[in-house]
Amino acid sequence: MANVKQWSARAVVVVVVAALGFCAYVYLANQRMLDRRYPVARVTMPVAAGADAVERGRHLANLTGCTDCHREDLRGGLFEDEGWLHGRYYASNLTRKARTYSDEDIARIVRDGVRPDGRGVMGMPAMGFVRLTDTEMADIIAFVRSLPAGGIDQPDHYIGPLDSWQLWIEGAVKPAVTYVAAERGKDPVDAGPEHAAARHRARIICAECHGGDLKGNGWDSGAPDLRVIGAYGLPEFTRLLRTGIGVDGKEHGLMSEVAKARFRHFSDEEIAALHAYLSARARLPP
Repeated sequence: MANVKQWSARAVVVVVVAALGFCAYVYLANQRMLDRRYPVARVTMPVAAGADAVERGRHLANLTGCTDCHREDLRGGLFEDEGWLHGRYYASNLTRKARTYSDEDIARIVRDGVRPDGRGVMGMPAMGFVRLTDTEMADIIAFVRSLPAGGIDQPDHYIGPLDSWQLWIEGAVKPAVTYVAAERGKDPVDAGPEHAAARHRARIICAECHGGDLKGNGWDSGAPDLRVIGAYGLPEFTRLLRTGIGVDGKEHGLMSEVAKARFRHFSDEEIAALHAYLSARARLPP
C-alpha cells in the first residue's frame, strides 16, 4: 500500500513538472516570436502641406479609429480587458511617442506595423492602414504632433495564459506586420473613375474589418462582404453609419460600435459618395 502511495505521489510530481515545463516552453516560444526583429523599411515622408493639414489629419484619425483606441487626446489607455486569463491590451500614448519617433518611424508603425527597433506592434490594425497615401499619413502625423504631450506612458500588453495558448497553437494575436503583406495584395474592385475617391476611402476605412477587397475576410471574420450595401438606399445607409442601425432596424455588434465611435464623423457628402461606390460595386458581377 505504501508503495502504491509513493508511486502515485511520484506520478503527480512528474505530471506537475511536465505541465510546468510545457507552459514554460509555450511562454518562451511566444516571447521569441514577439521579440522577432523584422526588416525596418526605408521610408521618406513629405511635410504636410496647407494650413488645414491638422484638421484633415484629425478627420482621418477619427474615421480610421486613431482617436477611438488612443482616445481623443491621443494619450492612450486600456482598450481591451478580458481579465487575467486572457489579457489586457493598451493603446500607447501617442503624444509622448511623437516626441521620440520621427515622421518616418510613425508612418512605418502605422502602415507596416514595425517599430524603429524592428519589433512588430501588437493590437495595431496596420493591415487596415497599408493603403494610406503619403499625403494622408503626413496629415495624420501633423495632427498627432499638434497635441501637447502629456499623461503617462501606457503599460505593455499583458497576455494571459489563454491568449498565450491561442498565440502558440492558433497563431492568434500576432504582431500586425504578419498580416500586412497579405493585405497589400488585396484591393476593392474598380467601379469607374467617378468612384475613385470613395473607393479609396473604403480601402483605408472599411478594410480593417471587411478586408482589403471588401469581401469580408478581414481581421474580424464576422464582417460580411460589403455587397450587402446593395440592399441599402442612401437614407438607410446614412442611418447605419450615423447610428449603427441596419436596414433591418437592428444594431449589428461591432459595426454598430464602430459607427457610433468613428463613422459619425463622416460628412453627408462622404456618406453619399461611399454609398454610390458600394452600390455600384454590388451591381458588378462577383
